[in-house]
Amino acid sequence: LYLVSAVGIITAAVVVPLLPNEHFTAGFCGSIYALYAAIVAMMVFFSGGVSSEHYVMFFPLLLASALHGSWRMVLAVLVAVLFCYGLAMLPGLLEEGTGQEIASLVFYRLTVVGLTGLFLIYVSRSVLPAALAEDYATDADGSLLLERIEEELAARRGVPVAVVLLDPGGDMEAMDLLLERVYSRIGEPVLLGEGNLFGVVVSGVDHRGIESAARRGVAAASSLGARDTRAGAAVYPRDARSAEDLLIAAGRALEAAFEVESSSAIVLAGRGAPQGSEANRYRAAR
Repeated sequence: LYLVSAVGIITAAVVVPLLPNEHFTAGFCGSIYALYAAIVAMMVFFSGGVSSEHYVMFFPLLLASALHGSWRMVLAVLVAVLFCYGLAMLPGLLEEGTGQEIASLVFYRLTVVGLTGLFLIYVSRSVLPAALAEDYATDADGSLLLERIEEELAARRGVPVAVVLLDPGGDMEAMDLLLERVYSRIGEPVLLGEGNLFGVVVSGVDHRGIESAARRGVAAASSLGARDTRAGAAVYPRDARSAEDLLIAAGRALEAAFEVESSSAIVLAGRGAPQGSEANRYRAAR
C-alpha cells in the first residue's frame, strides 16, 4: 500500500509544475502543499522511518504556506504534515521491541512541528495582514492599482486580465480580515483612498471566472457583517484596450452596481454595447 501510494504521489508531483499559472489559486496551492507533505513523509518512511532526519523538510513547507498570508492555509498544511508524518512513523512504532526512547523521539518531533505551525498561524493571521493593510493604505489616487494592471497586461499578452472593484460599505469594521480573505481567495487587494473601496487584478479568466471572483469577494464581505456590498468588474480586452480604460470600465460598473436595489450587487461591464447607451453597457450579475 505504501509503495503504490508513493508511485501516485511522485507522479502527481511531476505533473503539478507543468500546469498553467491560472490554476494556482489559494485552494489549489494548499492542496499542493498537502501533497508535498505526503512526499516528505514518504521520504521519511523509505529512508529509515524513526531514524530518518528528512522530517526537517516539513519546516520550509510550513513557512511557504505562511507566506500566502492565510492562517487557514497554514492550519490545513499543518494538519496534513502532522497526519502524514504520524502515518510514516506508525509502522516503526508498532514493531515489537520498540522502546520508550523511540516513542519519545517521535512525540518530540511532532510537538516541535506542531508548535512551529501554530507560531506561523499566528504570524499569518496577525502580522502579515496588518502589514498588507499598511501597504495598501497609501494608494490614495489609484496609481498603484493602475500600475498593477499595466504590469499584468505586459506580462500576459493575449491572456484576459480583469479588474474587480469592491466596496463593502462604510459600516465594514473588519477590513484587515476582509483583505486577508480576499488575498487568499482571489488575489492581492489594493485599497483605494481613505475608505473601504479596494481593487483586485485577476489574470487568465473569462467573464464567468471574473464573476466568480467578484462573488467570492462579496461573500467574504457579507460573512464579516457587511450590509451594503457592491462590486464592479471589467475584463481586458473585451471591455477595454488599455489599462486606464480597463480601470475606468470597472469604475463605471461599480457605479452601476450602486443603482441596483439590493443588499449586495455585482455588475460586469457589458459586451458590445453602443458607446452612447449607458443603460446597456453593464450586465447585472445579481
